[in-house]
Amino acid sequence: MNRNIVQNKNIVFGITFKGISVFLNFLIVPILILFLGKIEYGVWITIFSIVNWIFTFDLGIGQGLRNKLTEALSVNDLEKASQIISTSYVFISLFSLLILILGIFFIYFTNFQELLNYKAKSNSFLQNFVFLSLFFTIINFVISLYKKLFLAVHKSFVIELVNVFFQTFYLVITLIWLHYNLEKSLISLVFIFGVINFVVSLIATFVFFKIQEKVLFSFKKVSLKEGRLLLGLGGKFFIINCSLIVILSTDNIIISNLLGPTFVTDYFTVQKIFQFLIILFTIVLSSSWGLYSEAIIKKDYNWIRQNLKKMNFFLIGILILGVIFFYFIEEILNIWIGKDLIEIPKGLAFCNMIYTFIFCFTNIYMFFINASNKINIQMYLYVFAAIINIPLSIFFVKLLGSTTGVILSTLLCFLPLLVIMPIQSHMIIKNLEKESQKIN
Repeated sequence: MNRNIVQNKNIVFGITFKGISVFLNFLIVPILILFLGKIEYGVWITIFSIVNWIFTFDLGIGQGLRNKLTEALSVNDLEKASQIISTSYVFISLFSLLILILGIFFIYFTNFQELLNYKAKSNSFLQNFVFLSLFFTIINFVISLYKKLFLAVHKSFVIELVNVFFQTFYLVITLIWLHYNLEKSLISLVFIFGVINFVVSLIATFVFFKIQEKVLFSFKKVSLKEGRLLLGLGGKFFIINCSLIVILSTDNIIISNLLGPTFVTDYFTVQKIFQFLIILFTIVLSSSWGLYSEAIIKKDYNWIRQNLKKMNFFLIGILILGVIFFYFIEEILNIWIGKDLIEIPKGLAFCNMIYTFIFCFTNIYMFFINASNKINIQMYLYVFAAIINIPLSIFFVKLLGSTTGVILSTLLCFLPLLVIMPIQSHMIIKNLEKESQKIN
């Protein structure tokens, strides 16, 4: 396997499909605001930022699956690959059931009117909405494991292709719903979103197993040993993911609670602009993780160094685009959403630009570190960041009186990673080379 060819294929197709996906997403956002109104759209974003935490609560099994499956397929151990896949699906399903039960208790005892600072709908209505969001998220939590499967076989672009299909159907059905003037509510929207997501993900899963005919799912292949190995590695990823939830997914809750749901819409739309750059760069990086794993197994450390340099070169382009987005943020949002619909604090746009660069730069090295399974330092840094993030966000929001305080807090939390991740990466490569020389 030529890693550069595989990587370039994933980058070209990934960016192409993501470009289509981003375009569709940009169309969807103003349509959803029209569907729900600005305030309820803020509620929609906030609730989904909460229920999407579930995708992190897989005990790190998804990330463990990605690493272990790549290793098994690199040495053509199809039996082990089948065991890893079967075990992952069963463990994820059992854990999903537990999350659903706990989630129902959480919903029952939570006053969402107070949590969201939104009194226009009854608490029972909001509870029903959250339950349906949770239910569909749980189902798609299990079935979305196909993403890790395609990443493990170095076909990251397929994930973007599937997303294009999902967003196309989502957009079409929503427009049909609006055209026929059917009930426009949070409940109806969650049904549209959940059902389409499930159907598209199910088809993608079927396609994977059709392509990888020799890799099978079977309850007979479920292995407790593989389960323990997945949880051992996955446990660290789980802690990292939980920390990321606190850092990245509590923003909307803090904003809604302190400033109101309307400010969530403002914050989200500005953030969405810069997230495009993060998504774009993640596509460039996406195949690197699995290829790093394969390169480590085959002791091709020179390729690893070259690829890290190549990713830094790509980052220059992201930095230039970030500056352009910052200077033309008002024009972009006016074209996208509509004139004067969104409040745009300059500090919010500037901090998003800086955060985008930091996030992308650290991910260059974290993808390699994750592939090497040397994630202890990263885990400790994320835990520390998670501990200080919420009080820091609250402090800056109250100090500045705007949503800028939230992204400023997140930016500061990522600064230690900016310094330490590159240093650790180079140390890992040196240690791997030393170990290889000793063996030889």
